[in-house]
Amino acid sequence: MAVKNKKMEITALRRELAGERQVILSRIAGDSGTDEGERKLQLIWQNFRIKDCTKATAVVLGTDSADFVEGKEAALANTKELFETELFPAGSVGVPLERLSSIHAHYFGAGFEKVVGVKLRKFITDNFEYDDKGTRVKASLKVLNALRKMEARELVAEEKDWAKRTKFDNTNKEKQVKIQPPPFALSAPQVHFDPDHRPRYGTTKMTPDELEDRPMSAKGMGKGGPMGF
Repeated sequence: MAVKNKKMEITALRRELAGERQVILSRIAGDSGTDEGERKLQLIWQNFRIKDCTKATAVVLGTDSADFVEGKEAALANTKELFETELFPAGSVGVPLERLSSIHAHYFGAGFEKVVGVKLRKFITDNFEYDDKGTRVKASLKVLNALRKMEARELVAEEKDWAKRTKFDNTNKEKQVKIQPPPFALSAPQVHFDPDHRPRYGTTKMTPDELEDRPMSAKGMGKGGPMGF
């Protein structure tokens, strides 16, 4: 009954991939925090090809993809990519065989030979470098050298891009026109005499009109009137 249910689940998963080039892994697998979601995720690892398998952007290839495979062929390709995500960063130091076995069991949820179709050590020796004495696995030296060259090219490209952007920014700064504040505007000097123009500062001098309007003081006038009569 369990085998029948598994086949039905795989058929349902394939139906979701039909007519698609790729489907986001998290969308097709559902909630991996539940037992049902975890089981569904393991079935995908065992039966369908996953690209960027350990990344958040992982996708499952659909039937319309040129690289679509299923069954043990998909499990084998997924296993190789999974191991490479561990071996490439480790470089020439390598990774213990036991660790790779544990990682595989975590993602696939079943025995290695049952899922992939070959024994673990044979798969390792066919695809990677294996040290029998130290029981450590390493990526081939040829692959590691190719990765180093690729990383070096990427670093050089980033350095050139940074230098180009820096030069562009400096050039723009030099071309920027500094806006000077306008000079302080002084009022035009008075060239001709204007009798109606009064200075802004205070003065005690009176104009003729002001003298005529001002009443004369009574001091100095005789008893008989203005003429002394």
